[in-house]
Amino acid sequence: MCRSWSAGVSALGLVLAACGGGGDRAPDTAGDEGSSAVRVPTSGGTATTIHLVIGGGPHAGTYDAKSDDITCTYGFAGKGSWGNQYSVMGKKPNEFSSLQLIVPDTKDAADGTDKFLITAAFGELMKPGYSEHTINTGASLGGSSSKAKREGSGTITVEDKGKTGKVTFKGKTQDNVTLEGTIDCHQLMRGEG
Repeated sequence: MCRSWSAGVSALGLVLAACGGGGDRAPDTAGDEGSSAVRVPTSGGTATTIHLVIGGGPHAGTYDAKSDDITCTYGFAGKGSWGNQYSVMGKKPNEFSSLQLIVPDTKDAADGTDKFLITAAFGELMKPGYSEHTINTGASLGGSSSKAKREGSGTITVEDKGKTGKVTFKGKTQDNVTLEGTIDCHQLMRGEG
């Protein structure tokens, strides 16, 4: 992966971390609880549940995380977009620490789409040992883009239920690492109607 692209995605994760946060509970990984970079309003209870299965590569395994902070968004990465900005700090290089998602067109994704950007990260951003697995099939902060560097392939489905939603994804990175899982958005922050 090109270092400048990796730095760009990492910077994107840092910027988007302002919309998401911690409360991480990953029973399949060792280590202390992470703390959120930025706290966002909560209405109590679990806001997001993430289930991630990675096939191949140094992080092969199953990862489950929960956040009491709202990490799912609608309309924040462009009109009609769906996003997830889950990030926790203080993680070791072998610990799941971030899941960033941009789906440019939520309506198009209702019956499945191949246009999305997803990054699963391990360790603490910008610290030694930090690494990530990215699939980008043509998405960017402004929506779909023919200029976005394409990496990997896959499909994603978004069930928008108004105040809640569910994302189901399956794909393969450019390095043949598979990412598969779900993001259950028990609470959702909407930026447009």
